[in-house]
Amino acid sequence: MASVNADLQSNAVATPPVKSKVNRSHGRVRLFEATVTPAVAVAIGEKITWGSLPKGARVLGHLSKLYFSAGTASSTLNLGDAASAARHLAATAINAAGSAVPEAQSASGAQFETSDDSTAATNDCTLISTVAGAGIPIGQVLTLKIAYVLD
Repeated sequence: MASVNADLQSNAVATPPVKSKVNRSHGRVRLFEATVTPAVAVAIGEKITWGSLPKGARVLGHLSKLYFSAGTASSTLNLGDAASAARHLAATAINAAGSAVPEAQSASGAQFETSDDSTAATNDCTLISTVAGAGIPIGQVLTLKIAYVLD
């Protein structure tokens, strides 16, 4: 019977051992949290800029959540960055109160680590959502909580 080692175990038993990134083993979990409560309606196609994660942050999508109060019928919101509009969450209905787990970046089994905090279209540190389907009404509360490991 064959045995297969995961990458962290392969690093540990290599000669000489290969040091793994701290954000993959024994790192500290940190939380990014931002809330939006629009004072004016947010139209289709407009963007919400939540803020930025630090460069090198490994996003823990399964521990993260987007919360929303009831809004307009047909309204959707995604979560991504300048490089990939739906990196963390595909367009999700936000018409009824609820929540969504932004773990799309892990769908292929991979983990996502931020790498570019520039002002270019390759920026993957700044979290951005785009409104679609219908606008977001005045007063709808949206809260984003992103868990990540940096060190």
